[in-house]
Amino acid sequence: MAVDLNQIMKLMSDPQIQSLLKGLFSQMSGGGQGGGGQQANLSGLVDQLSKSGLGPQVQSWVGTGQNQNVTGAQLQQALGGGTIEHVAQEAGTTPRQAADQLAKVLPELVNQATPDGQLPDPQQAQQMMGRLFGQ
Repeated sequence: MAVDLNQIMKLMSDPQIQSLLKGLFSQMSGGGQGGGGQQANLSGLVDQLSKSGLGPQVQSWVGTGQNQNVTGAQLQQALGGGTIEHVAQEAGTTPRQAADQLAKVLPELVNQATPDGQLPDPQQAQQMMGRLFGQ
């Protein structure tokens, strides 16, 4: 099954959501430096959330079953306040609003990016992120 980019693009049609996700993925790759670029961010984000107590939720997003919800507060705790504050500042919103918006979009974004129940290989992920962010 192919990644449904149209579904992901619909999720990201809001410029503020785009800004939040760009900022989040940039944070996950250490500010966007190095060769990993945006491709490392999806797996990095999944790893970070899984290691921070959201493993069951994240696995439900990656898997082929029903997505479990996550709250903005849970995301903020899992990612660390500094990450959410930085992303919120870049997007021109409050940390709470940023966390709540990301909590709405991340489960579906990860779900759509993992149609076969597993993360795409690094090259596929990089191509997908490049298209999503117009790079």
